[in-house]
Amino acid sequence: MTPELTASRGIVPGAAWPRRFGRAEFHLAVLLAGLAAVTLPTLFSLGRYHWSTEDGAHGPLILISGVWLIWRERESIRFRPGSIPNGWLALLAPLLMVYAYARSINMLGMETFCLYLMLVLLGFFYWGPAVMRRLWFAVLYLGFLVKPPYSTVAELTQPLKIGLSQLSVDFLAMLGYPVGASGALIQIAQYELLVAQACAGLSSLVTLLALGLLYIHLTRPVLGPRSLLLLLAIIPIALLANLIRVIILVLLTYHAGDAVAQSFAHDLAGIVTFTLSLLGMLAFDHLLTVMGRRR
Repeated sequence: MTPELTASRGIVPGAAWPRRFGRAEFHLAVLLAGLAAVTLPTLFSLGRYHWSTEDGAHGPLILISGVWLIWRERESIRFRPGSIPNGWLALLAPLLMVYAYARSINMLGMETFCLYLMLVLLGFFYWGPAVMRRLWFAVLYLGFLVKPPYSTVAELTQPLKIGLSQLSVDFLAMLGYPVGASGALIQIAQYELLVAQACAGLSSLVTLLALGLLYIHLTRPVLGPRSLLLLLAIIPIALLANLIRVIILVLLTYHAGDAVAQSFAHDLAGIVTFTLSLLGMLAFDHLLTVMGRRR
């Protein structure tokens, strides 16, 4: 092939990059491969060890809705490497080292936290501060995917477990049931039930808080007093729904036996709890709207 024929076809002899696959495309391909190498294993671990439990069942829902929040802003997203100084990328090295260490010793909370920080940093570098400001809620919302440390969860849920146990016992004793409590352990007749952290409201509280933020973001672009009141109401709504759940499980144990209460009925009670919490949040929002119209 002669040099003239080669040049006429648009391929310069000795060129480093063909026109159909330039430096930007190669850069993007390497970036996507690197992201897949660190993101997919973590998502697999989350699905296997956290999202499959009652504490983390909200994970897939938050992931799908968070990706949708970013997708709906796709028209404003552009691939602009170097949107912030390259020196910021030096932070990737320690984050990646901590990420690898946490993954090697199965510290899923630290692993997800480091991955989250790396993705946010790369978002600033490749999309720019302006785009990240536009996506601020999606970035904050996806932070709910970070698995909290077990010690923190246990410390936060212990007062909730004891409080819900005592309130359940007081209510059932008032109805005449032979029930008592010692800490988070409830005894009714010959049965003993331990109120676990999943029944203490933290998992449903996190899920409801995330969905409440999403609901407010989509329905009220500008935050106001009613939005803040709705967020504050999420905590007592979730705790009240979980109190109902504990009472239902204790009554099922007493009337139908421990085997029934710990079978499908336990998962069904969790679905009922979340549904009640969601309906309670919507009902409170409707009440705030009605009160606002009357004023």
